[in-house]
Parts: sequence; C-alpha cells; structure tokens
Amino acid sequence: MTDTEPHRPAQAEMYAPMEAAVAEAVEALPDFPGFASRTWHELPCGHGDGGDPGHVGIEISYMFAEPLWGDPLVRETYAAALRGQWEADGYDVHRDDEVALASGRVDRNVEALREDGLNLWYRVSGVVGLVVQSGCVERSEPGEIAYVPPAGGVTPGGEGDLVGEYFPDGIPVEGRDGGEADYSGL
Repeated sequence: MTDTEPHRPAQAEMYAPMEAAVAEAVEALPDFPGFASRTWHELPCGHGDGGDPGHVGIEISYMFAEPLWGDPLVRETYAAALRGQWEADGYDVHRDDEVALASGRVDRNVEALREDGLNLWYRVSGVVGLVVQSGCVERSEPGEIAYVPPAGGVTPGGEGDLVGEYFPDGIPVEGRDGGEADYSGL
C-alpha cells in the first residue's frame, strides 16, 4: 500500500475558499458598513530571481471606503472583534501589534493562520481592510480562473469589484441579482 500525497489546490481552486474566508470574517463585525473595493493579486513564489514561474501566491484585498479609515469602529473595534473570533475559531493568531505614530494615529495588524494554510490579515494603517493570502499554489491558466462574487458588500461587477484583469471579456455577472454570494456550501 502506498501513501498518496494529499491534493494541493491550484490557483483556480483557491478563490472560492478565500472569498468564503472573507464572508466568514465579516460575520464577526458588528454594524458592518460594507467594503468599498476588492482586488485580486498574484505574488511571486520561491526565492531568488522572481521565484518559480509555475507557482503563485494569491492575495485578495478588501478595503473600506476612505471616509471610514479614521472611524474607531473599523480601526479599533473590528481589530479586536476579529482577533477574538479568530482565537475562538482556533486559528493561530501570529501577529497582533499596535504602533502609535507621532501624528497620534494608531496602526494595528492582526494576522491569523488557518489550518488550511490561508492567512487572514486585518490591517489598520493609512488604509483599513482585510487581506487573505494563500501561500504558494500551482499557477492556473487565465481561462481556468472562474469569477467568484465578492463578499462584504462589494457589488458583483460594480465599480469596487476590481478583478477585471482576470476577465478581459468582462466580469461575468449575467444572471446575478447583484446581491451577496452564497458561500454556505464551502
């Protein structure tokens, strides 16, 4: 009997669970005003000259609207709420810091690593938002990446849904009601 290596998801398989992680995090936030934007990024993997071109790290970023960046609700309350929720969920909260700047602004970072390898990062600096990072995964061909509707109040295909570079023929939102995605099956 031989041991088989566990399935390692490719890039195209990562977007749905990463978006589900955002939806789950939002549930812990009281009086949630909604995010203003969502972006998908690819980061090089490996060491040295640009890393391994066959692998990529995925980063999904959700940002609040600029008028909220100074609001104690998003700067303080949400950092504490997510820290508490992630600890209760058994995630490894590996970063929890505050830095008081000379201007009087206090920046915060709360990061947690899930058992499935996803890193959740609530960052509070000049901008405020939630970032989900995948770690290195096998790169997928552009046509293999399916559109996953945003969580957290960003309208699918709307002006804050900034994933158009992945869908040169347009974000495929036909047949959607413009509401939130349903991640309950993940």
